[in-house]
Amino acid sequence: MTYKNRFFIVCTTAIVYFVLYQVNLILFSSFHYSHRVDWVFLPSGLRLTFVLLFALDGAIGIVLASTLLTYFMYFDGNYLNLFIGGSLAGLAPFIARQIAIDYFKLDRDLLNLRALGLFKVSVLFAIISPLIHQVWYFWIGRTENFLTSTAVMMVGDWFGTVLVMACFALILPRIKPALEGDKAKAIK
Repeated sequence: MTYKNRFFIVCTTAIVYFVLYQVNLILFSSFHYSHRVDWVFLPSGLRLTFVLLFALDGAIGIVLASTLLTYFMYFDGNYLNLFIGGSLAGLAPFIARQIAIDYFKLDRDLLNLRALGLFKVSVLFAIISPLIHQVWYFWIGRTENFLTSTAVMMVGDWFGTVLVMACFALILPRIKPALEGDKAKAIK
């Protein structure tokens, strides 16, 4: 893959993630529980989807967007908190992807990904992401009740992941013929 393609992927994932985060705040603000914990969190689905599809490039895009979001919305003047807080969003799905490859025998190109495998990966991600986020938030004093905030974040991340994946599953059959048509044209 060329640097131009990788740059495009990083930028696109960052922009889409940034926008969906804002949309989630608007649509589901009444489902907010505590510091960066929501009962429904659609961006978690994008985190997992982008990292499954684009691996490190997807993770970098998410880190960039999350760092910007942290700066604009939650910045406390501490640049270490900014860097770590922004990085966790891209790190968590990347860890889940690596664990799925190593222990669930997920193919790096997702060729063997089926519904059961996707379910396993989504649950794994919904455990890893809240745990590392809440450990950090608890460490820096942003969350008072580690267990409850972690549990709510697990539910919100998993629910958001399932909703995003379901949307992709509904959209993919409609766009797949167009994508296959473009591939056929490129081969000719």
